[in-house]
Amino acid sequence: MEAARFERTVRTESSEIFAIYGGARRVGRIDLHYGRFEVHGTLLLEVDLTDDELQQIIDQIDEELVQTHDPEREDFLVTVFKSEELGFYSDEYEGDDEAGDEEEDR
Repeated sequence: MEAARFERTVRTESSEIFAIYGGARRVGRIDLHYGRFEVHGTLLLEVDLTDDELQQIIDQIDEELVQTHDPEREDFLVTVFKSEELGFYSDEYEGDDEAGDEEEDR
């Protein structure tokens, strides 16, 4: 697999979420939570990877995202899940649908 590309989707004082792309396809996302001495990551994969490819992505996340945020951290702990996106839900998004339905009913 080619090197991953990361696109930040959320950033707070102590956490970040990045979508992970391999070429043109999304392969997963990483949620990073910055503690005092360590960084916790939850890696959600949408594709099957070999052990070597998985380690390559974790190493790249560490080098490009974690170490640039906190180069002095003591540990980077990663939990990996195989996942499938079932949908996207939002109060605002659902509200737009309802407004669209009302306009259609007129």
